[in-house]
Amino acid sequence: MNSQFTKILDLAVERNASDVHFQTGKKPVLRVSGKLYIVEDSEVFQLAEGTPEFKQYMNENQYEYYMKHGNADFAFGYSDDYRFRGNVYRQQGGISMSLRLIRNRLLSFDQLGLPPVFQDIAENYRQGFFLVVGPTGHGKSTSLAAILNHINKTKESHIVTIEDPIEYIVKNEKSVVEQREIGVHASSFSNALRASMRQDPDVIMIGEMRDHETIQAALTLAETGHLVFSTLHTNNSVQTIDRIIDVFPEEKQKQIRTQLASTLSGVVSQRLVPGIDGDLLFAYEELMVNDAVRNIIRSEKSEQIYNALQGDSGSGVTRLEQSLVNLVKENKITKEVAQNYSTNRELIDVFMEY
Repeated sequence: MNSQFTKILDLAVERNASDVHFQTGKKPVLRVSGKLYIVEDSEVFQLAEGTPEFKQYMNENQYEYYMKHGNADFAFGYSDDYRFRGNVYRQQGGISMSLRLIRNRLLSFDQLGLPPVFQDIAENYRQGFFLVVGPTGHGKSTSLAAILNHINKTKESHIVTIEDPIEYIVKNEKSVVEQREIGVHASSFSNALRASMRQDPDVIMIGEMRDHETIQAALTLAETGHLVFSTLHTNNSVQTIDRIIDVFPEEKQKQIRTQLASTLSGVVSQRLVPGIDGDLLFAYEELMVNDAVRNIIRSEKSEQIYNALQGDSGSGVTRLEQSLVNLVKENKITKEVAQNYSTNRELIDVFMEY
């Protein structure tokens, strides 16, 4: 890595940035606590295809993928404490690269400020299908890593992760942990998942549900007694259920709906929202699936989930808006922030009245 590039990565670590953005011909930009800052005292960034500096960020498979498709995912270690996950891509002004800062030190649920549902999942479930969903950059991978870390420290399990690329490195403690990267250790998510069925796993973490083959394999693994975790870029539990089913052709959707109803154990939709003191705070929606939810999924009326469970204190559902309002009432975020991050602004006013 050249010295200017290293200087920017050091600055990202020093300022606790979540992301670094490089554009050819522009000065680098850091994202800190959700806000973008130009690094004014830096040089403009230059990156050209085919140069040694360009190729050093990717392995051969990733470089070939980039040359064919115009973008590629990659990851690299930076120090004992940090890694970076990246995407390099062509755009109108030249080549750009976005990097996500990843801390090698796995944090506990308490250190991350995660709600009790995550520890409940890690400690009390031996099988099922759990999804952590939300927009890009809101900590889904970190939450899954915390779950795997807790299982690793407390249970004797065989944990297999399938990622593109590998983000957090999880080392054996009580469990046996094996991490596979797409393009390096396996050709695709679906192939790696099919192979995992012959690897005697107890826990399987899939970095992202990208296509119907991956989803089908995940459902089958959950059906056969495994504990399966993954992520989706969706906004809430209802949208997640609909998205999974809609990925499949119409003639298969009834079968998938039945499988999903029997295997889905929970959905957590999360957000990192800017607090009054400048920190990012955790807000979430939680849906733990019970018999009522399973019946609704089978009935093709997933939009009724919230209405059916509203007012039932033991239902295992927490609305995102309720979580945001709790932060407002604790004077941790403003009402305006709550409304901006809500998927239903009217519910903010409703929950504020309680």
